[in-house]
Amino acid sequence: MMYQPLECSQADYPQVEYQRRQQCWGPISLSLFTLAIIAIIGIAIGIVTHFVVEDDKSFYYLASFKATNIKYRECYGMRTSKQFIERSHQIERMMSRIFQHSGEGRFIKSHVIKLSPDQNGMNILMVLVFRFPSTDSTEQVRKKIERILYQSLKREPMPLTIYKPSFTLTPIDNKKMRNLLNSRCGIRMTPSYMPLPAFASTERIVQGSEAALEGEWPWQASLQLIGAGHQCGASLISNTWLLTAAHCFRRNKDPNRWIVTFGITITPPTVKRSLRKIIIHENYRKETNENDIALAQLATRVEFSNVVQRVCLPDSSLKLRPKTGVFVTGFGSIVDDGPTQNKLRQARVETISPEVCNRKDVYDGMITSGMLCAGFMEGKVDACKGDSGGPLVYENHEIWYLVGIVSWGQSCALPKKPGVYTRVSQYRDWIASKTGI
Repeated sequence: MMYQPLECSQADYPQVEYQRRQQCWGPISLSLFTLAIIAIIGIAIGIVTHFVVEDDKSFYYLASFKATNIKYRECYGMRTSKQFIERSHQIERMMSRIFQHSGEGRFIKSHVIKLSPDQNGMNILMVLVFRFPSTDSTEQVRKKIERILYQSLKREPMPLTIYKPSFTLTPIDNKKMRNLLNSRCGIRMTPSYMPLPAFASTERIVQGSEAALEGEWPWQASLQLIGAGHQCGASLISNTWLLTAAHCFRRNKDPNRWIVTFGITITPPTVKRSLRKIIIHENYRKETNENDIALAQLATRVEFSNVVQRVCLPDSSLKLRPKTGVFVTGFGSIVDDGPTQNKLRQARVETISPEVCNRKDVYDGMITSGMLCAGFMEGKVDACKGDSGGPLVYENHEIWYLVGIVSWGQSCALPKKPGVYTRVSQYRDWIASKTGI
């Protein structure tokens, strides 16, 4: 459609004459005006200089101290244990409270790296991250941090009694900080937005969305059969071991015929490796999908980074309540029997109790203790063909755990036919017996 310009006659808008005033500048007025301009320019330069010179940068410190009111427990030696995670979270919350209540507003985050025994309590090693003006030196920042900590310890009671003489704060660089964090599993190294809730998206994994950033799901791998391309997903659980589904190797069990890639795209991959060994669960039953779990060992180890990272394995005692939010990721099709996706996709689903999943109108008793159902009873959101072997993960205190392996389901995203996953907690002893993890 074309729009004609609107024509208005001069009569419609009569001309208005504005009175003109002659401008006369005396010497005093001119001097004052010049001074005002100079002042404005000076203020502007000061503001720009402030933001350029005072630009914030990150400061990293390794903090070590002794807590005298807590006894060390042997389970603290296993960083994936429930006890280590809970105690670490308590310590991290305390640090957050100390520095965020200081009024400085410079604290970013903390991570406990290690808990170790001491004769009079427990030793704690942790990383602290702050933002301060780039003009500050690491020594100036260290003194500020110590001052805030000591003032807080005097001012209010803390859940941990810190033995003040034991407190040391050592500046470290970004690389050292990342290496320390890499020693922990389940940490996403790049700041990223949480994936959109499944119901907020019109796309799918089935009904998911594309991974937004490199490093959003750094443990996700693509298992590819040479000459046939992507077959399955897998999860990195150490720098040499992957966990996946046994049924992924029905077609070929020869490790020399497989490659593994990491990154949010299959092509190009961020990292590529060959396989040395494939271990399929001895009691895998393809007729019933029982024990659908396998391990794949890399021919050469990977270096952990912000885009390649291992996921935590859960305690064998982990029990997720029904309707717990979990995330499934993969390169699988977005429609039943559709093509593989080159870019990694993600979707939020919810756990479904075995009782509901075993109902006659759902899976009619086919769900065993080694299986986990997740999705929605109305369907719409689900893993699909090509996502097999990939991760179903659960977040607890910013640490991600591999709770399921994409295993089977009736078609994709049908009502009353949620996705069925291998329950990883059920196989912790089997994984440990094969890998030592």
